[in-house]
Amino acid sequence: MNVKKDEVAKIVSYALHPYLVVIPVVLLLAVSFNTEDWIKWTVMALLPAYFFPLLYMQMRVVLIARTTGVRMTHRSLFREQPREMFFLVCLFGLPSSLILYSFNAPLSIMATLIGLGATALLITFINLRYRASFHLSLFTSVVTSVVILFGPPALIAAALIPLLGISRYQLREHTPLQLVTGVLIGLVVTAAVFQGFNLL
Repeated sequence: MNVKKDEVAKIVSYALHPYLVVIPVVLLLAVSFNTEDWIKWTVMALLPAYFFPLLYMQMRVVLIARTTGVRMTHRSLFREQPREMFFLVCLFGLPSSLILYSFNAPLSIMATLIGLGATALLITFINLRYRASFHLSLFTSVVTSVVILFGPPALIAAALIPLLGISRYQLREHTPLQLVTGVLIGLVVTAAVFQGFNLL
């Protein structure tokens, strides 16, 4: 029975991974513009946010294998060397934000990505001493953005936050307090960013 629950928890955890969820959210935000702008804003927001971190992770894993002989996965790199997350987070948020700002991108897209990047940066800093849920904090950031931008009908998405929290707990990744900390960080940081953009 526990094996079955763990399998369901894994599926939920993967399906609601913030790096996957942000793609349809940006597409949803960009679709309100004409086709040309929809493609432009989506590519400008997502391509650098995924390309630079993936390139960095691959380079680090290869470099460590060549210099030390230790083979690492992307996941183990950041589990064993948490300071590496600062570089990854900066590469996720900064290039996209700067590109979007340079091209006067819609505030909704900029605020969403900056909120996600700021949440990731804060949780990375906190996790040098603690182990709040990175996964849940970023997911909460994305859901908070959707609720702010689309209003009460989007509150249905908020129901996915406890679902993800339960799955992370079921997989023994975090304690309840670590999960609550992740949710609060995602909510507060993202709301503050949207407030800064006068979108709240």
